[in-house]
Amino acid sequence: MNELAGILFKYGFADVIRRLGLATPIEQAGKLVRSPVKGDILRMGTAERLRCALEEMGPTFVKLGQILATRVDLFPLDWIAEFEKLQDQASAIPFEELAPLIEEALGKPIDSLFARVDPTPIGVASIGQVHSALTRRGQKVVLKIQKPGIRNKIDSDLRLLDQLAKLACDNSVEIRRYRPVELIREFRRSLLRELDFTIEARNADRIRKNMRSLKWLTVPRVYWELSSSTVQVQQHIEGIPAKALEKLDAAGLDRAQIARRGALAAWKMALEDGFFHADPHPGNFIILPGNRIAMLDFGMVGKLSHSRREQILQMTRAVVIREAEQCAAVLASWSDGQPVNFEQLVSDVEDVISQYHGVSISELDITALLNDITAMVRNHNLVLPSDIALFIKAIITLEGFGRLLNPDFDLMTEAEPLLKRMIRTRYSPARLAKSLSLRALDVVDKVYAPPPVPGQQSPQEQGLDPRQLERMVTRLERGQYRQVQALLVASSFIGGSVMLAGKVGPSPWGISLFGLIVFLGSAGWASWLMWVSRRFLREWE
Repeated sequence: MNELAGILFKYGFADVIRRLGLATPIEQAGKLVRSPVKGDILRMGTAERLRCALEEMGPTFVKLGQILATRVDLFPLDWIAEFEKLQDQASAIPFEELAPLIEEALGKPIDSLFARVDPTPIGVASIGQVHSALTRRGQKVVLKIQKPGIRNKIDSDLRLLDQLAKLACDNSVEIRRYRPVELIREFRRSLLRELDFTIEARNADRIRKNMRSLKWLTVPRVYWELSSSTVQVQQHIEGIPAKALEKLDAAGLDRAQIARRGALAAWKMALEDGFFHADPHPGNFIILPGNRIAMLDFGMVGKLSHSRREQILQMTRAVVIREAEQCAAVLASWSDGQPVNFEQLVSDVEDVISQYHGVSISELDITALLNDITAMVRNHNLVLPSDIALFIKAIITLEGFGRLLNPDFDLMTEAEPLLKRMIRTRYSPARLAKSLSLRALDVVDKVYAPPPVPGQQSPQEQGLDPRQLERMVTRLERGQYRQVQALLVASSFIGGSVMLAGKVGPSPWGISLFGLIVFLGSAGWASWLMWVSRRFLREWE
Protein backbone atom coordinates (compact mmCIF):
# COMPACT_ATOMS: atom_id res chain seq x y z
CA MET A 1 0.00 0.00 0.00
CA ASN A 2 2.80 2.41 0.93
CA GLU A 3 4.65 1.61 -2.31
CA LEU A 4 1.59 2.45 -4.40
CA ALA A 5 1.01 5.65 -2.44
CA GLY A 6 4.62 6.65 -3.07
CA ILE A 7 4.11 6.19 -6.83
CA LEU A 8 0.95 8.30 -6.74
CA PHE A 9 2.81 11.06 -4.84
CA LYS A 10 5.61 10.88 -7.39
CA TYR A 11 3.18 11.62 -10.22
CA GLY A 12 1.39 14.45 -8.44
CA PHE A 13 -1.65 12.61 -7.05
CA ALA A 14 -1.24 13.60 -3.40
CA ASP A 15 -4.83 14.87 -3.38
CA VAL A 16 -6.06 11.40 -4.39
CA ILE A 17 -4.09 9.84 -1.52
CA ARG A 18 -5.68 12.21 0.95
CA ARG A 19 -9.19 11.63 -0.46
CA LEU A 20 -8.67 7.91 0.02
CA GLY A 21 -7.88 8.52 3.67
CA LEU A 22 -4.35 7.10 3.34
CA ALA A 23 -2.29 10.24 3.94
CA THR A 24 -2.29 10.13 7.75
CA PRO A 25 -1.17 6.51 8.25
CA ILE A 26 1.44 6.91 5.51
CA GLU A 27 2.81 10.06 7.14
CA GLN A 28 2.90 8.31 10.51
CA ALA A 29 4.84 5.47 8.93
CA GLY A 30 7.31 7.97 7.52
CA LYS A 31 6.57 6.99 3.92
CA LEU A 32 5.18 10.25 2.62
CA VAL A 33 7.26 11.66 -0.21
CA ARG A 34 7.75 15.32 0.66
CA SER A 35 9.90 16.37 -2.26
CA PRO A 36 8.20 18.43 -4.96
CA VAL A 37 6.98 16.78 -8.14
CA LYS A 38 9.59 16.88 -10.91
CA GLY A 39 9.15 19.48 -13.63
CA ASP A 40 8.90 17.01 -16.51
CA ILE A 41 6.06 15.22 -14.70
CA LEU A 42 4.26 18.49 -13.97
CA ARG A 43 4.29 19.29 -17.68
CA MET A 44 2.27 16.14 -18.36
CA GLY A 45 -1.52 16.17 -18.47
CA THR A 46 -3.48 14.43 -15.71
CA ALA A 47 -4.36 11.45 -17.89
CA GLU A 48 -0.76 10.99 -19.00
CA ARG A 49 0.50 11.11 -15.39
CA LEU A 50 -2.04 8.48 -14.38
CA ARG A 51 -1.01 6.25 -17.27
CA CYS A 52 2.67 6.50 -16.25
CA ALA A 53 1.75 5.74 -12.63
CA LEU A 54 -0.18 2.61 -13.65
CA GLU A 55 2.76 1.40 -15.75
CA GLU A 56 5.12 1.80 -12.77
CA MET A 57 2.73 -0.04 -10.43
CA GLY A 58 3.06 -3.26 -12.38
CA PRO A 59 1.20 -5.69 -14.67
CA THR A 60 -2.06 -5.93 -12.71
CA PHE A 61 -2.48 -2.17 -12.78
CA VAL A 62 -1.60 -2.07 -16.49
CA LYS A 63 -4.40 -4.57 -17.07
CA LEU A 64 -6.71 -2.36 -14.98
CA GLY A 65 -5.88 0.59 -17.22
CA GLN A 66 -6.64 -1.50 -20.30
CA ILE A 67 -10.08 -2.31 -18.84
CA LEU A 68 -10.65 1.37 -18.05
CA ALA A 69 -9.93 2.10 -21.72
CA THR A 70 -13.23 0.36 -22.51
CA ARG A 71 -15.26 2.64 -20.22
CA VAL A 72 -16.05 5.43 -22.64
CA ASP A 73 -19.05 6.29 -20.46
CA LEU A 74 -16.83 7.17 -17.49
CA PHE A 75 -13.82 8.88 -19.03
CA PRO A 76 -13.44 11.52 -21.77
CA LEU A 77 -11.66 10.63 -25.01
CA ASP A 78 -8.25 12.04 -24.04
CA TRP A 79 -8.19 9.76 -20.98
CA ILE A 80 -9.29 6.77 -23.09
CA ALA A 81 -6.47 7.54 -25.56
CA GLU A 82 -3.90 7.47 -22.73
CA PHE A 83 -5.27 4.22 -21.27
CA GLU A 84 -5.00 2.64 -24.73
CA LYS A 85 -1.25 3.36 -24.72
CA LEU A 86 -0.76 1.03 -21.77
CA GLN A 87 1.29 -1.93 -22.92
CA ASP A 88 2.63 -4.91 -21.03
CA GLN A 89 6.26 -4.13 -20.27
CA ALA A 90 7.41 -7.58 -19.30
CA SER A 91 10.80 -9.21 -19.71
CA ALA A 92 11.18 -12.64 -21.28
CA ILE A 93 11.67 -15.73 -19.16
CA PRO A 94 14.23 -18.32 -20.37
CA PHE A 95 12.43 -21.23 -22.01
CA GLU A 96 14.29 -23.65 -19.72
CA GLU A 97 12.22 -22.27 -16.82
CA LEU A 98 8.96 -22.68 -18.74
CA ALA A 99 9.58 -26.24 -19.99
CA PRO A 100 8.76 -27.92 -16.63
CA LEU A 101 5.48 -25.95 -16.47
CA ILE A 102 4.48 -27.23 -19.93
CA GLU A 103 5.23 -30.84 -18.97
CA GLU A 104 3.33 -30.49 -15.70
CA ALA A 105 0.29 -28.95 -17.45
CA LEU A 106 0.15 -31.52 -20.26
CA GLY A 107 1.40 -34.54 -18.32
CA LYS A 108 3.98 -35.58 -20.94
CA PRO A 109 7.59 -34.76 -21.83
CA ILE A 110 7.95 -31.90 -24.29
CA ASP A 111 9.91 -34.08 -26.72
CA SER A 112 6.94 -36.44 -27.03
CA LEU A 113 4.61 -33.55 -27.96
CA PHE A 114 6.71 -31.22 -30.07
CA ALA A 115 9.38 -31.91 -32.65
CA ARG A 116 10.78 -28.43 -32.11
CA VAL A 117 10.14 -25.37 -29.92
CA ASP A 118 11.89 -22.11 -30.73
CA PRO A 119 13.45 -20.94 -27.43
CA THR A 120 13.29 -17.30 -28.55
CA PRO A 121 9.82 -15.93 -27.77
CA ILE A 122 7.81 -14.22 -30.50
CA GLY A 123 5.73 -12.37 -27.92
CA VAL A 124 6.05 -11.49 -24.23
CA ALA A 125 3.24 -10.18 -22.02
CA SER A 126 2.70 -9.87 -18.29
CA ILE A 127 0.63 -13.06 -18.05
CA GLY A 128 2.06 -15.28 -20.76
CA GLN A 129 4.87 -15.85 -23.20
CA VAL A 130 4.50 -17.06 -26.80
CA HIS A 131 6.83 -19.36 -28.78
CA SER A 132 6.61 -20.88 -32.23
CA ALA A 133 6.76 -24.67 -32.37
CA LEU A 134 6.32 -27.72 -34.58
CA THR A 135 4.22 -30.69 -33.45
CA ARG A 136 5.22 -34.32 -33.93
CA ARG A 137 2.68 -34.43 -36.79
CA GLY A 138 4.47 -31.60 -38.60
CA GLN A 139 1.92 -28.88 -37.78
CA LYS A 140 3.22 -25.33 -37.34
CA VAL A 141 1.75 -24.00 -34.09
CA VAL A 142 1.94 -21.13 -31.63
CA LEU A 143 2.65 -22.13 -28.02
CA LYS A 144 1.40 -19.81 -25.28
CA ILE A 145 2.60 -20.51 -21.71
CA GLN A 146 1.43 -18.83 -18.51
CA LYS A 147 4.29 -17.36 -16.50
CA PRO A 148 5.17 -18.96 -13.18
CA GLY A 149 3.83 -17.30 -10.03
CA ILE A 150 1.65 -14.84 -11.95
CA ARG A 151 -1.62 -16.03 -10.34
CA ASN A 152 -0.34 -15.39 -6.81
CA LYS A 153 0.89 -11.94 -7.82
CA ILE A 154 -2.48 -11.07 -9.38
CA ASP A 155 -4.42 -12.38 -6.37
CA SER A 156 -2.35 -10.16 -4.08
CA ASP A 157 -2.87 -7.09 -6.29
CA LEU A 158 -6.61 -7.74 -6.55
CA ARG A 159 -6.95 -7.85 -2.75
CA LEU A 160 -5.16 -4.50 -2.58
CA LEU A 161 -7.43 -3.04 -5.27
CA ASP A 162 -10.50 -4.23 -3.36
CA GLN A 163 -9.31 -2.33 -0.29
CA LEU A 164 -8.56 0.81 -2.29
CA ALA A 165 -11.98 0.71 -3.99
CA LYS A 166 -13.79 0.45 -0.65
CA LEU A 167 -11.69 3.27 0.81
CA ALA A 168 -12.50 5.40 -2.21
CA CYS A 169 -16.24 4.88 -1.74
CA ASP A 170 -16.02 5.66 1.98
CA ASN A 171 -13.87 8.80 1.71
CA SER A 172 -14.61 10.54 -1.59
CA VAL A 173 -17.97 11.47 -3.07
CA GLU A 174 -16.27 12.49 -6.32
CA ILE A 175 -14.47 9.16 -6.74
CA ARG A 176 -17.63 7.31 -5.71
CA ARG A 177 -19.27 8.58 -8.92
CA TYR A 178 -16.98 6.25 -10.89
CA ARG A 179 -18.33 3.26 -8.91
CA PRO A 180 -14.87 1.86 -8.08
CA VAL A 181 -16.16 -1.23 -6.26
CA GLU A 182 -18.18 -2.31 -9.31
CA LEU A 183 -15.28 -1.51 -11.62
CA ILE A 184 -12.85 -3.63 -9.60
CA ARG A 185 -15.40 -6.44 -9.45
CA GLU A 186 -15.69 -6.32 -13.25
CA PHE A 187 -11.89 -6.16 -13.56
CA ARG A 188 -11.43 -9.15 -11.23
CA ARG A 189 -13.85 -11.24 -13.29
CA SER A 190 -12.15 -10.26 -16.56
CA LEU A 191 -8.61 -10.86 -15.30
CA LEU A 192 -9.35 -14.23 -13.70
CA ARG A 193 -10.98 -15.36 -16.93
CA GLU A 194 -7.87 -14.25 -18.81
CA LEU A 195 -5.76 -16.48 -16.54
CA ASP A 196 -7.71 -19.52 -17.73
CA PHE A 197 -6.50 -20.18 -21.27
CA THR A 198 -9.32 -22.66 -21.92
CA ILE A 199 -11.83 -19.79 -21.81
CA GLU A 200 -10.00 -17.95 -24.59
CA ALA A 201 -9.86 -21.17 -26.59
CA ARG A 202 -13.62 -21.73 -26.19
CA ASN A 203 -14.21 -18.14 -27.28
CA ALA A 204 -12.22 -18.80 -30.46
CA ASP A 205 -14.15 -22.00 -31.18
CA ARG A 206 -17.49 -20.26 -30.66
CA ILE A 207 -16.65 -17.35 -32.97
CA ARG A 208 -15.27 -19.73 -35.61
CA LYS A 209 -18.56 -21.65 -35.53
CA ASN A 210 -20.66 -18.47 -35.69
CA MET A 211 -18.66 -17.05 -38.60
CA ARG A 212 -18.35 -20.18 -40.73
CA SER A 213 -20.62 -18.65 -43.40
CA LEU A 214 -17.93 -16.01 -44.11
CA LYS A 215 -15.52 -18.05 -46.23
CA TRP A 216 -12.93 -15.26 -46.27
CA LEU A 217 -12.59 -15.16 -42.45
CA THR A 218 -10.20 -17.45 -40.58
CA VAL A 219 -9.99 -18.11 -36.85
CA PRO A 220 -6.93 -20.17 -35.79
CA ARG A 221 -7.75 -23.69 -34.71
CA VAL A 222 -6.99 -24.63 -31.10
CA TYR A 223 -5.29 -27.99 -30.55
CA TRP A 224 -7.17 -29.11 -27.44
CA GLU A 225 -5.13 -32.28 -26.98
CA LEU A 226 -2.07 -30.06 -26.46
CA SER A 227 -3.75 -27.37 -24.34
CA SER A 228 -4.75 -26.79 -20.73
CA SER A 229 -5.72 -23.89 -18.45
CA THR A 230 -2.10 -22.64 -18.41
CA VAL A 231 -0.87 -23.77 -21.83
CA GLN A 232 -2.51 -23.10 -25.18
CA VAL A 233 -1.48 -24.43 -28.58
CA GLN A 234 -3.12 -23.01 -31.68
CA GLN A 235 -2.65 -23.02 -35.43
CA HIS A 236 0.11 -20.80 -36.74
CA ILE A 237 -1.20 -18.26 -39.26
CA GLU A 238 1.21 -16.80 -41.81
CA GLY A 239 0.23 -13.51 -43.40
CA ILE A 240 0.72 -9.75 -43.32
CA PRO A 241 -0.13 -7.78 -40.14
CA ALA A 242 -3.09 -5.49 -40.83
CA LYS A 243 -1.16 -2.43 -39.67
CA ALA A 244 1.67 -3.02 -42.20
CA LEU A 245 0.07 -0.87 -44.91
CA GLU A 246 3.11 -0.76 -47.20
CA LYS A 247 3.36 -4.56 -47.22
CA LEU A 248 -0.36 -4.85 -47.99
CA ASP A 249 0.05 -2.53 -50.97
CA ALA A 250 3.18 -4.34 -52.16
CA ALA A 251 1.25 -7.63 -52.09
CA GLY A 252 -1.47 -6.11 -54.29
CA LEU A 253 -4.22 -6.49 -51.65
CA ASP A 254 -7.36 -4.35 -51.69
CA ARG A 255 -7.37 -2.37 -48.44
CA ALA A 256 -10.88 -0.99 -49.04
CA GLN A 257 -12.32 -4.49 -49.41
CA ILE A 258 -10.45 -5.68 -46.33
CA ALA A 259 -11.94 -2.80 -44.30
CA ARG A 260 -15.46 -3.61 -45.57
CA ARG A 261 -15.06 -7.28 -44.73
CA GLY A 262 -13.77 -6.47 -41.24
CA ALA A 263 -16.80 -4.25 -40.60
CA LEU A 264 -19.20 -6.91 -41.90
CA ALA A 265 -17.68 -9.51 -39.60
CA ALA A 266 -17.83 -7.18 -36.59
CA TRP A 267 -21.49 -6.22 -37.13
CA LYS A 268 -22.48 -9.85 -37.62
CA MET A 269 -20.74 -10.88 -34.41
CA ALA A 270 -22.30 -8.12 -32.31
CA LEU A 271 -25.83 -7.69 -33.66
CA GLU A 272 -26.62 -11.10 -35.13
CA ASP A 273 -24.67 -13.51 -32.91
CA GLY A 274 -24.46 -11.41 -29.73
CA PHE A 275 -20.88 -12.59 -29.13
CA PHE A 276 -18.10 -10.37 -30.44
CA HIS A 277 -14.37 -9.67 -30.45
CA ALA A 278 -14.08 -6.75 -28.01
CA ASP A 279 -10.62 -5.55 -29.03
CA PRO A 280 -10.61 -5.23 -32.85
CA HIS A 281 -7.41 -3.21 -33.21
CA PRO A 282 -5.05 -3.80 -36.18
CA GLY A 283 -2.65 -5.94 -34.13
CA ASN A 284 -5.32 -8.63 -33.79
CA PHE A 285 -5.79 -9.14 -37.53
CA ILE A 286 -3.58 -10.81 -40.15
CA ILE A 287 -4.31 -10.39 -43.84
CA LEU A 288 -4.05 -13.44 -46.09
CA PRO A 289 -3.89 -13.76 -49.90
CA GLY A 290 -7.17 -12.99 -51.67
CA ASN A 291 -8.03 -10.23 -49.16
CA ARG A 292 -8.90 -12.88 -46.59
CA ILE A 293 -8.73 -12.02 -42.88
CA ALA A 294 -7.46 -13.99 -39.89
CA MET A 295 -8.73 -12.88 -36.48
CA LEU A 296 -6.54 -13.42 -33.40
CA ASP A 297 -6.60 -13.06 -29.59
CA PHE A 298 -9.97 -13.82 -28.04
CA GLY A 299 -9.04 -13.03 -24.45
CA MET A 300 -11.42 -10.07 -24.44
CA VAL A 301 -14.87 -10.75 -25.87
CA GLY A 302 -18.23 -9.08 -25.38
CA LYS A 303 -21.71 -10.54 -25.08
CA LEU A 304 -24.97 -8.84 -26.01
CA SER A 305 -28.16 -10.55 -24.91
CA HIS A 306 -31.22 -10.52 -27.15
CA SER A 307 -32.77 -7.73 -25.07
CA ARG A 308 -29.59 -5.64 -25.34
CA ARG A 309 -29.59 -5.99 -29.12
CA GLU A 310 -33.24 -4.97 -29.17
CA GLN A 311 -32.35 -1.83 -27.20
CA ILE A 312 -29.54 -0.98 -29.64
CA LEU A 313 -32.03 -1.29 -32.52
CA GLN A 314 -34.50 0.92 -30.66
CA MET A 315 -31.85 3.59 -30.13
CA THR A 316 -30.70 3.48 -33.75
CA ARG A 317 -34.29 3.78 -34.97
CA ALA A 318 -35.00 6.57 -32.48
CA VAL A 319 -32.02 8.60 -33.72
CA VAL A 320 -32.93 8.20 -37.38
CA ILE A 321 -36.62 9.16 -36.97
CA ARG A 322 -36.00 11.59 -34.06
CA GLU A 323 -37.87 9.82 -31.24
CA ALA A 324 -36.08 11.52 -28.34
CA GLU A 325 -38.32 10.04 -25.64
CA GLN A 326 -37.74 6.50 -26.87
CA CYS A 327 -33.96 7.03 -26.92
CA ALA A 328 -34.02 8.62 -23.45
CA ALA A 329 -36.14 5.75 -22.11
CA VAL A 330 -33.48 3.24 -23.23
CA LEU A 331 -30.71 5.29 -21.61
CA ALA A 332 -32.74 5.59 -18.40
CA SER A 333 -33.24 1.82 -18.34
CA TRP A 334 -29.44 1.47 -18.28
CA SER A 335 -29.13 3.68 -15.19
CA ASP A 336 -29.20 0.67 -12.83
CA GLY A 337 -31.51 2.34 -10.33
CA GLN A 338 -29.68 5.68 -10.27
CA PRO A 339 -31.93 8.77 -10.05
CA VAL A 340 -32.58 10.27 -13.48
CA ASN A 341 -34.02 13.66 -14.39
CA PHE A 342 -36.00 12.20 -17.27
CA GLU A 343 -37.30 15.46 -18.72
CA GLN A 344 -33.79 16.95 -18.82
CA LEU A 345 -32.47 13.73 -20.33
CA VAL A 346 -35.11 13.92 -23.08
CA SER A 347 -34.13 17.53 -23.77
CA ASP A 348 -30.43 16.63 -24.03
CA VAL A 349 -31.21 13.67 -26.29
CA GLU A 350 -33.20 15.98 -28.57
CA ASP A 351 -30.18 18.29 -28.81
CA VAL A 352 -27.95 15.36 -29.79
CA ILE A 353 -30.19 13.71 -32.38
CA SER A 354 -31.16 17.05 -33.94
CA GLN A 355 -27.62 17.09 -35.34
CA TYR A 356 -28.48 13.98 -37.34
CA HIS A 357 -31.89 15.07 -38.66
CA GLY A 358 -32.57 13.76 -42.15
CA VAL A 359 -29.48 11.53 -42.11
CA SER A 360 -29.91 8.00 -43.42
CA ILE A 361 -28.30 5.02 -41.74
CA SER A 362 -25.49 4.86 -44.28
CA GLU A 363 -24.66 8.55 -43.72
CA LEU A 364 -24.71 8.32 -39.92
CA ASP A 365 -21.36 9.15 -38.29
CA ILE A 366 -21.51 6.39 -35.71
CA THR A 367 -18.31 7.38 -33.89
CA ALA A 368 -19.44 11.00 -33.44
CA LEU A 369 -22.90 9.83 -32.35
CA LEU A 370 -21.51 7.39 -29.78
CA ASN A 371 -19.12 10.04 -28.44
CA ASP A 372 -22.03 12.49 -28.09
CA ILE A 373 -24.16 9.89 -26.29
CA THR A 374 -21.38 8.86 -23.88
CA ALA A 375 -20.62 12.52 -23.10
CA MET A 376 -24.30 13.04 -22.32
CA VAL A 377 -24.30 9.92 -20.12
CA ARG A 378 -21.34 11.32 -18.16
CA ASN A 379 -23.10 14.68 -17.76
CA HIS A 380 -26.08 12.92 -16.17
CA ASN A 381 -23.78 10.87 -13.91
CA LEU A 382 -25.07 7.65 -15.44
CA VAL A 383 -22.96 4.52 -15.86
CA LEU A 384 -23.58 2.29 -18.83
CA PRO A 385 -23.81 -1.50 -18.37
CA SER A 386 -20.41 -3.07 -18.97
CA ASP A 387 -21.60 -4.99 -22.06
CA ILE A 388 -22.87 -1.81 -23.73
CA ALA A 389 -19.68 0.10 -22.80
CA LEU A 390 -17.59 -2.73 -24.30
CA PHE A 391 -19.70 -2.70 -27.48
CA ILE A 392 -19.31 1.07 -27.88
CA LYS A 393 -15.56 0.86 -27.34
CA ALA A 394 -15.26 -1.98 -29.88
CA ILE A 395 -17.19 0.03 -32.49
CA ILE A 396 -15.01 3.11 -31.96
CA THR A 397 -11.84 0.98 -32.22
CA LEU A 398 -13.16 -0.71 -35.35
CA GLU A 399 -13.93 2.65 -36.97
CA GLY A 400 -10.32 3.73 -36.38
CA PHE A 401 -9.02 0.45 -37.80
CA GLY A 402 -11.18 0.85 -40.91
CA ARG A 403 -10.00 4.43 -41.46
CA LEU A 404 -6.38 3.25 -41.13
CA LEU A 405 -6.92 0.83 -44.02
CA ASN A 406 -9.12 3.16 -46.06
CA PRO A 407 -9.50 6.90 -45.26
CA ASP A 408 -12.94 6.85 -46.98
CA PHE A 409 -14.18 3.93 -44.86
CA ASP A 410 -17.73 4.29 -43.49
CA LEU A 411 -18.67 1.80 -40.80
CA MET A 412 -22.43 2.38 -41.02
CA THR A 413 -22.56 1.69 -44.76
CA GLU A 414 -21.67 -1.92 -44.00
CA ALA A 415 -24.16 -2.05 -41.12
CA GLU A 416 -27.13 -0.68 -43.08
CA PRO A 417 -28.33 -3.93 -44.77
CA LEU A 418 -28.04 -5.91 -41.53
CA LEU A 419 -29.81 -3.24 -39.46
CA LYS A 420 -32.66 -2.96 -41.99
CA ARG A 421 -33.11 -6.72 -42.02
CA MET A 422 -33.16 -6.88 -38.22
CA ILE A 423 -35.59 -3.95 -37.99
CA ARG A 424 -37.98 -5.57 -40.47
CA THR A 425 -37.82 -8.83 -38.54
CA ARG A 426 -38.43 -7.04 -35.26
CA TYR A 427 -41.50 -5.19 -36.56
CA SER A 428 -42.91 -7.91 -38.78
CA PRO A 429 -46.69 -8.52 -38.39
CA ALA A 430 -46.12 -12.00 -36.94
CA ARG A 431 -43.63 -10.68 -34.38
CA LEU A 432 -45.93 -7.79 -33.47
CA ALA A 433 -48.93 -10.11 -33.02
CA LYS A 434 -46.92 -12.43 -30.76
CA SER A 435 -45.61 -9.51 -28.71
CA LEU A 436 -49.06 -7.98 -28.32
CA SER A 437 -50.51 -11.30 -27.20
CA LEU A 438 -47.85 -11.67 -24.52
CA ARG A 439 -48.34 -8.10 -23.35
CA ALA A 440 -52.11 -8.56 -23.23
CA LEU A 441 -51.63 -11.60 -20.99
CA ASP A 442 -49.32 -9.47 -18.82
CA VAL A 443 -52.01 -6.83 -18.44
CA VAL A 444 -54.62 -9.47 -17.54
CA ASP A 445 -52.25 -10.91 -14.92
CA LYS A 446 -51.84 -7.47 -13.38
CA VAL A 447 -55.61 -6.91 -13.33
CA TYR A 448 -56.13 -10.13 -11.37
CA ALA A 449 -53.08 -9.58 -9.14
CA PRO A 450 -53.87 -9.10 -5.42
CA PRO A 451 -53.91 -5.54 -4.09
CA PRO A 452 -50.56 -4.17 -2.86
CA VAL A 453 -49.59 -4.81 0.73
CA PRO A 454 -49.94 -1.70 2.92
CA GLY A 455 -46.60 0.10 3.11
CA GLN A 456 -45.38 -1.46 -0.13
CA GLN A 457 -43.48 0.89 -2.42
CA SER A 458 -45.38 2.60 -5.20
CA PRO A 459 -44.16 2.30 -8.81
CA GLN A 460 -42.66 5.79 -8.57
CA GLU A 461 -40.74 4.86 -5.40
CA GLN A 462 -39.47 1.74 -7.16
CA GLY A 463 -37.89 3.89 -9.85
CA LEU A 464 -40.73 3.72 -12.42
CA ASP A 465 -41.80 6.96 -14.05
CA PRO A 466 -45.66 7.05 -14.14
CA ARG A 467 -45.48 9.10 -17.35
CA GLN A 468 -43.48 6.37 -19.05
CA LEU A 469 -45.93 3.77 -17.73
CA GLU A 470 -48.86 5.77 -19.10
CA ARG A 471 -47.22 6.00 -22.52
CA MET A 472 -46.60 2.25 -22.52
CA VAL A 473 -50.22 1.53 -21.62
CA THR A 474 -51.42 3.87 -24.39
CA ARG A 475 -49.23 2.13 -26.95
CA LEU A 476 -50.42 -1.26 -25.73
CA GLU A 477 -54.06 -0.23 -26.04
CA ARG A 478 -53.45 1.01 -29.59
CA GLY A 479 -51.71 -2.25 -30.45
CA GLN A 480 -54.58 -4.30 -29.05
CA TYR A 481 -57.04 -2.17 -31.02
CA ARG A 482 -55.10 -2.91 -34.21
CA GLN A 483 -55.07 -6.60 -33.32
CA VAL A 484 -58.86 -6.63 -32.93
CA GLN A 485 -59.16 -4.86 -36.26
CA ALA A 486 -56.95 -7.48 -37.89
CA LEU A 487 -59.20 -10.24 -36.55
CA LEU A 488 -62.29 -8.43 -37.87
CA VAL A 489 -60.66 -8.01 -41.28
CA ALA A 490 -59.87 -11.73 -41.41
CA SER A 491 -63.48 -12.54 -40.44
CA SER A 492 -64.79 -10.19 -43.12
CA PHE A 493 -62.59 -11.82 -45.74
CA ILE A 494 -63.94 -15.24 -44.79
CA GLY A 495 -67.54 -13.98 -44.74
CA GLY A 496 -67.19 -12.26 -48.12
CA SER A 497 -65.65 -15.37 -49.61
CA VAL A 498 -68.48 -17.55 -48.33
CA MET A 499 -71.12 -15.15 -49.75
CA LEU A 500 -69.33 -15.07 -53.11
CA ALA A 501 -69.13 -18.85 -53.23
CA GLY A 502 -72.79 -19.28 -52.18
CA LYS A 503 -74.08 -16.40 -54.37
CA VAL A 504 -75.94 -14.88 -51.39
CA GLY A 505 -78.42 -12.06 -52.24
CA PRO A 506 -78.59 -10.33 -55.62
CA SER A 507 -76.19 -11.98 -58.04
CA PRO A 508 -75.89 -10.03 -61.29
CA TRP A 509 -73.48 -11.65 -63.73
CA GLY A 510 -73.44 -14.68 -61.39
CA ILE A 511 -71.54 -12.82 -58.64
CA SER A 512 -72.97 -12.14 -55.16
CA LEU A 513 -73.26 -8.36 -54.85
CA PHE A 514 -73.18 -8.44 -51.03
CA GLY A 515 -70.22 -10.81 -51.05
CA LEU A 516 -68.30 -8.59 -53.50
CA ILE A 517 -68.92 -5.47 -51.38
CA VAL A 518 -67.79 -7.21 -48.17
CA PHE A 519 -64.73 -8.72 -49.88
CA LEU A 520 -63.57 -5.45 -51.46
CA GLY A 521 -64.23 -3.54 -48.23
CA SER A 522 -62.14 -6.05 -46.31
CA ALA A 523 -59.33 -5.71 -48.85
CA GLY A 524 -59.33 -1.92 -48.43
CA TRP A 525 -59.43 -2.22 -44.66
CA ALA A 526 -56.51 -4.68 -44.70
CA SER A 527 -54.48 -2.39 -46.96
CA TRP A 528 -55.01 0.51 -44.57
CA LEU A 529 -53.93 -1.59 -41.57
CA MET A 530 -50.80 -2.73 -43.38
CA TRP A 531 -49.96 0.87 -44.26
CA VAL A 532 -50.34 1.95 -40.62
CA SER A 533 -48.26 -0.92 -39.20
CA ARG A 534 -45.41 -0.48 -41.68
CA ARG A 535 -45.49 3.30 -42.07
CA PHE A 536 -42.39 4.00 -40.02
CA LEU A 537 -40.36 1.32 -41.84
CA ARG A 538 -40.23 3.53 -44.93
CA GLU A 539 -37.99 5.85 -42.93
CA TRP A 540 -35.27 3.21 -43.28
CA GLU A 541 -35.39 2.95 -47.05
